[in-house]
Amino acid sequence: MSFFAAAGICLAALVVAAMVLMSGFGLGTLLTPLFVVFYDIKIAVFLVAIVHFSNNLFKLGLFFRHLDRAILKRFGAVSVAGALVGSLLQARLESETLKIGLGVLLVILGAAEFLPPRMSWRIPKRFDPLGGFLSGLLGGVLGNQGAVRSAYLLNYSLSKEAFVATATIIACIIDITRIPIYLVNYSHEIAPAWPYLTATILSAFLGTLIGKRLLQVITVDVFRRVVAGSVAIVGVAMALALI
Repeated sequence: MSFFAAAGICLAALVVAAMVLMSGFGLGTLLTPLFVVFYDIKIAVFLVAIVHFSNNLFKLGLFFRHLDRAILKRFGAVSVAGALVGSLLQARLESETLKIGLGVLLVILGAAEFLPPRMSWRIPKRFDPLGGFLSGLLGGVLGNQGAVRSAYLLNYSLSKEAFVATATIIACIIDITRIPIYLVNYSHEIAPAWPYLTATILSAFLGTLIGKRLLQVITVDVFRRVVAGSVAIVGVAMALALI
């Protein structure tokens, strides 16, 4: 990888990390195509997972005191179970069909936030464990677990900071479940990539700090619409098989 290519990826990591702090997902989804240009797809997913996990730990350090532990209990364990099942089923499922179905669902969930109050609706909270399981399952199968998680978290009247903290720790749990599997298979690929990987991680940290400043100046209503809009956009992209 040339210096200019590495600098471009670092700049992208900074910008994307700042943008996706509010949505609760998207860093891995947007960085993976850049890494695929220089690495085999499996190695790219592995390297991006390390960036994703490192940045989530950094975010967790910034927002941990806002964590909603009750929601974590509802989502955490089933997310791990879903991630394990997804990893095992990855080779057997028709991922494109799954993406399209998930995409349509996400468009519906994201659009619901923009409906007038008298027409608005929410997924019943009794189905929250299903949301946690699906989030982990899709992380194992497709690597795109965050949109489902964010859609379910919109059911709660969380503060902006609590939303970010809770979404982040659930993402960390899923990353902890899948990264050891990648390490077993691809650990020998890390050594030559460490300089670029470290620079990308530090760039993402800086982007997260910028995103934190942006989070402080927007209202809760705008925040929720940013999250819902991001969910719907990912849904459209999935339904059209763009990601």
